[in-house]
Amino acid sequence: MKYLINGTLRPERTREELVEKIEGKLISDEAWDLVRTGVVTEHGFKIGQRPGFIFVIEGDSEEAVRATISNIPVAQGGWFDIEVDPLSPFLSDLR
Repeated sequence: MKYLINGTLRPERTREELVEKIEGKLISDEAWDLVRTGVVTEHGFKIGQRPGFIFVIEGDSEEAVRATISNIPVAQGGWFDIEVDPLSPFLSDLR
């Protein structure tokens, strides 16, 4: 099943602190392994009013997905509020 991971910078952190934290850093080995193996199918940084990151990730359950992303450095350290939402093909399982 696919899940949308939406990481939003916590209010006590600033955009400037986030930029300083990630500036000049490449994607982590942990995250790259998930992309390379097809577990993470989409990824990006949110650059609007609410900075953060998104992943679309394959997983068996929300718990399994949360365990997987807990190993990715950008998701560690309490910088982000992280939401995990299951996805389905458009209108296929909308109830």
